[in-house]
Amino acid sequence: MITLLIVFILGVPLVTSVLTYTLYCYEESNQSGTPLGQLLPNVLRTAIKSYVYECIILVLHPLGLWPDLWTRPKAGQPIVVLVHGLFHNQSAWVLFRHWFQNQGYTVACFSYPSWRTDLEAVESSLKSYLEQILTHYPDQPIHLVGHSLGGLLLRGTLSQLPNVKSIKTLTTLGTPYQGSKLAPFALNSLGHILRFQGEAVQKIARRPFPAPVPLLAITVPTDNMVLPNSALHCDQLPCTQKTSMPISHVAMLYSKEIFFLVAHWIKSAPKQ
Repeated sequence: MITLLIVFILGVPLVTSVLTYTLYCYEESNQSGTPLGQLLPNVLRTAIKSYVYECIILVLHPLGLWPDLWTRPKAGQPIVVLVHGLFHNQSAWVLFRHWFQNQGYTVACFSYPSWRTDLEAVESSLKSYLEQILTHYPDQPIHLVGHSLGGLLLRGTLSQLPNVKSIKTLTTLGTPYQGSKLAPFALNSLGHILRFQGEAVQKIARRPFPAPVPLLAITVPTDNMVLPNSALHCDQLPCTQKTSMPISHVAMLYSKEIFFLVAHWIKSAPKQ
């Protein structure tokens, strides 16, 4: 049993990294015209790190199954709400949560069972969760951060909130604003909504977005889960876009450079 578990933890990330970066090279070479030989050095370094971080994600995953883990912020401090992506849970934010707390924020994590839910159900849960925080902490500034699908969920749900006065910023990390060509491999209904330029992502893009909430979309140039990488661009909204160093989609969750980009964005938000 232990042997099978070790094989699973080491094998699944290996297969995922190899396949996704093979497809990344194919897509990027066709999109940009860059010869494969010029892509490989960066891709190999990034793929190795991607493998390591995906192993960590699997090892930490059971921690996120703990009911109500990190869901309630503390009173009296600025609140950062973190929303994970597809097939992850709140354990993916273990470092971001630690780093934010060190900078004087209280952190709340919204988690959803992405293996067995659909878009309507998770949006409804997220809306209720945010409304509770807005009601219970009316005088605390709130900052929203979403990784991958989590960013898309926040972008879509914000348009449904009656009052966003306390919400000061939204930051998305590697969010597939235009979907991804890898969506058909997701094998579940929530993953399938991310089809590249599909109906669901276009529907979310057409929703009104509250103008007072500044939006930062952080991307990496070697994202192996959002293909093509141009699908990361948030062209439908007034948005600040920043591209970080070449790392993988999952590695964004463990990068201090990414964290500092988010922290700087939050600190530069208007205080009123």
